[in-house]
Parts: sequence; structure tokens; C-alpha cells
Amino acid sequence: MRWIAATVLGLAVLGTSEGGIAEEKSLQGRFVVVQVANPAYHSNQLFFAFENYYSPRMNALREKYGLDAVVAGETDEWMRILLLRNWIHAHIRIENDHPTPTRQEPFAILDAALAGGAFECTHFSIVQHAVLNSFGYVTRRLGAGPGLKENGVHHGINEVWVNKLSKWVLVDSKYDLHFEKDGVPLSALEIRDEVWKDGGKSVVLRYGPARRTASDDPAVQKEKPTAEMYRWVSFETSTNRFTIYPAALGSTMVLLDDENFRNNIWYREGTPSWFYNTPYPLKTTQRDWIEWTPNVITSRVRVDGEKAQVSLASFTPNFKTFQMKSSKGAWRNCEDELDVLLVKGTNRFVFRTVNLFEVTGPEHRVQIDWLDNAERPSGH
Repeated sequence: MRWIAATVLGLAVLGTSEGGIAEEKSLQGRFVVVQVANPAYHSNQLFFAFENYYSPRMNALREKYGLDAVVAGETDEWMRILLLRNWIHAHIRIENDHPTPTRQEPFAILDAALAGGAFECTHFSIVQHAVLNSFGYVTRRLGAGPGLKENGVHHGINEVWVNKLSKWVLVDSKYDLHFEKDGVPLSALEIRDEVWKDGGKSVVLRYGPARRTASDDPAVQKEKPTAEMYRWVSFETSTNRFTIYPAALGSTMVLLDDENFRNNIWYREGTPSWFYNTPYPLKTTQRDWIEWTPNVITSRVRVDGEKAQVSLASFTPNFKTFQMKSSKGAWRNCEDELDVLLVKGTNRFVFRTVNLFEVTGPEHRVQIDWLDNAERPSGH
């Protein structure tokens, strides 16, 4: 993980936003920084523990179970995630009532599963957390449930940050599914929104890498998962449980403190959930603190004559470098602060982050236009 502080250099800033560009112009009024549609940047205030790239457990997991072969030849990030999720689902049998006794850590669970053992949702989420993080995809564990007095079951799942989509997506390896609305994969809080709104009528379940609307797995058909499971969700802050092993750890639980949370009770097995009146809940009214944005860049720009000074910042776990795209489309490493030369007309610059796993973050664009007579840009 690396956090690089953004700085504003020199001239007066005319307008700023956390996720975008500081709009400013030179004293001569020749060049103006234009606000463009970049992925929104939300700072990380709650989740600071990440799996360690340098831990030998990372490569050992991939090598022991042949995970590189699962995604061999696939370059699309989202499809790679779906293939890995599908592999987990295909290699672990579902057993809710009497899961195979074993340590709750990925190697033990997978070894037992490959020997014929069977497991419930907690075990699936532990394995998926480790597998996706071992490929450099920022993944965390969640707890969820309908939270009703008459239906207080609980479910363990994961969320993964998908750079291609610039958003968090809930992924469930037990059922090999995710949820979509209008073709867009949803985060846990987005599913929760839909459930509280109308019971999730607009939410579609998608199974497997092919995103089918039905599952062929008899266990999944029997359990009939629905969006209703996500009326209540909590997020573990202990997001490094794989590489910190064998350290024993619990985890505080992050919950969105909104009107639905305050006016209702989360029931589990007929009684209010265990976390009430304990120190474990970490409640926040700041939704953006939960749906913070790994690998996304925010920038500040200062125009000085015929050059601009660009400052980049990002919260990228296992950060390796920033990169800038050349005019010919090639990517090259760059510093977090750099000078760029400007020409009359439109100047476009594109940046991204790269982590130690060689996973690239969403593209971030900077545009600086030449305007005669200090005319303000029409916007892009």
C-alpha cells in the first residue's frame, strides 16, 4: 500500500472536487484545465489492512492449486475474476449443517475440499478472499442477512474492486453468482438499496462466467438465493487475514448508519444480532468511506506558461508505480509529480496506477485547452 499526498501548486484554484481536477488557468488566461469525466475518487478512512504481496503464501496458493491455469489466456479482468470464482464453486461442495471440521484458513479448507470435504458460506468467503487477493484484486469479506425476526439466516460473501468497472462488486463463490441491474454488476450496498426500495424487483442474479440467469447446481437450486439476503450487510475491517496467518484475529464490522439502519433491527435466528451492545460495530454515515476507491487517481494541476505541473495521488494497495500514456498509446512509468509541455489547442494526458501484481487501475485523464481571450471551455 502506498498513499501519496496530493498538492496544489502555485496559482489560485478556481474550483476543485475530490475525484477530479483542480480547474485553474494561467495568469495570461491562455490555458485552462477542463473538468473531464474521471472515475470518482473516495478516500480510504476505514480499511487499512491489506494482503501482503511479499508473503510467500500468495504464490504458494496459486502454485499449489494451479490457479494460474484457470485464467491462462484471459486478459479481461472481470472475466478472470468470474473464472476464479467459478473454480472455487466447482471444487468445494456445499454443506451448511455439518461442514467438514478444519482450520478456517484457505489451504486447510481447499485440501479438505479436494479430499471430499464440504463447507458452508464462511469457508467459501475465506477461500475467495485469498484467491482473488493473490492475483492482486482488492477483495474483502462481508456478512449479510435478511435480518427479519422470522428469517434471520446469515450469509458470508465477498466484494471485489473491479478496475474495469471502477466499482465494488459483490461476488459469491458458494453459489457462483453476482447481481446485476440493467446489465451493471452491483455492490453489496447497491443490492441493499434495491431490497429496501422494493424487495429487489429490478435485480437479476447472474451465475457463472457466462452470466446465466439460472444455476445447474442442485444445491443452489435447492437453496434459491435471492437479493433479499442483502437487506443487511456488514464489512470486515480485517482485510489481511490470509497473509497475517497464523495470527488469530477477529474483526470490527463496518455498517452504514442510515435511516434504514436506525429505524430497524437486524435479527439473526429470532433475536437481535449479536453485535448490538458490543464494541464490534463501526457505524458510519459516510457511504463513500465504505465504497472507497482502490487504485483510482485524483490529481491537482498548475498551469505555468506553456507547461503544466501535475500532481497525482491514489490509495493503491501494494502500489508499484504511476504510468502515463504516450501519444502513440504506449504506457511508461512516471512520478507522482511531473511537468508536461503544452501546445495551442487541446492537450490530453492519461494516467493510471499499477500494483505489484501488475494489475492496472482505472484510467485518469487530464485535459488542458488553449483558449483565446481567456474564453472559458464549454465542458467535456
